[in-house]
Amino acid sequence: MNVYIDCIGCEQRQLDAQRVIAYLKANRINLVDDPAKSDYTILVTCAVDKTSEDASVAKMESILSRLKPTGRLVIGGCLPSISPERVNRYGVYATFSPRNMDTLDKIFQGQISITEIPDPNKSIFDRNQAGSKAQLSPREEYDQAKFGYKVVIDQGCLLNCTFCKIKDATGRLQSAPLDRILTQFQQAVDKGEPTIMLMGGDTGAYGYDIGTRFHNLLERLLTTLGDYKVFIHDFNVNWLIRDEPGYIRAFNTDSESKHLRGINFPVQSGSDRILKLMKRPHKASDAISSLRKIKQEYSHINVGTHLIVGFPGENEEDFKSTLKLLEVVDFDFLSCFPYSEHETAMSALLPDKVDKDTINARLDEILRLLGNRVKIIR
Repeated sequence: MNVYIDCIGCEQRQLDAQRVIAYLKANRINLVDDPAKSDYTILVTCAVDKTSEDASVAKMESILSRLKPTGRLVIGGCLPSISPERVNRYGVYATFSPRNMDTLDKIFQGQISITEIPDPNKSIFDRNQAGSKAQLSPREEYDQAKFGYKVVIDQGCLLNCTFCKIKDATGRLQSAPLDRILTQFQQAVDKGEPTIMLMGGDTGAYGYDIGTRFHNLLERLLTTLGDYKVFIHDFNVNWLIRDEPGYIRAFNTDSESKHLRGINFPVQSGSDRILKLMKRPHKASDAISSLRKIKQEYSHINVGTHLIVGFPGENEEDFKSTLKLLEVVDFDFLSCFPYSEHETAMSALLPDKVDKDTINARLDEILRLLGNRVKIIR
């Protein structure tokens, strides 16, 4: 049996794809480098927004056009759960999501189950974005770390943001066992990995389902002796605000060794009215207060964020509030996303959609203000 595998997803879905590769190898299933040679082709997809979803569908169509008549296509990642109707149009053989990867056991009937395959920390889909530059900007440093050694600390989410459909695929928060995280982290330090990225559906929510908090985990990790830098992926600022004293304590444990190098705190907007429409449970003023404290007291930590520009109902005053937040916090890096609507998301029901020209003008204004600190995800 020959299997071809490809991935068009985010870093976490790339790790899922790598786990599938390890699963196939453990069961002595032959991997090939061309879907035309395969009996089964597995494509791990993304559907975080319409652009990513369309790219996943286009990739699926491209692969289908190359399959031999008896070839079967299996679709994984987030697309099957978020837009099952689009996947079903193509008559694929089977689908799986990040939460039901055991579907692969039913397909391949291997002696070793996918549940026996440990989470990988790197994937063949990792790529060196910054090349061999000696001096990296905070943005480049953070992006590069995403393609280094990764430790997934949780899956899923506790919130219900109106614009987001990822929870359809990843489900409610499921924190990884503490021992597993500590072991993987220590292995990275022992191997001399220069960077360790803590990843999750919402890293800041870690532990709420198992009776602990993310700052407790950070205190344990940051006291590990060694030469390494830690980066934190998608830490919803809401959790920082709720447990600020705990995070101050964790950051203080790192004040001398300075292992903690970069944190991405998605704030999405600087307008309380828009945050309420998004169902983001924090106020902009609280985010500004907590983030400014980190910037002022822990200068070795680069602070980044995500913004959604053009959310339904966002007027000029709302956008000015976002610009004020950017000016006051002075982020070291940020990613700006034009609002991308999924027809089944709660935000699709909101009135007063913002036109494309206005969105692009606002993105351009942010780019003018912050230059190369900004990545525009159009």
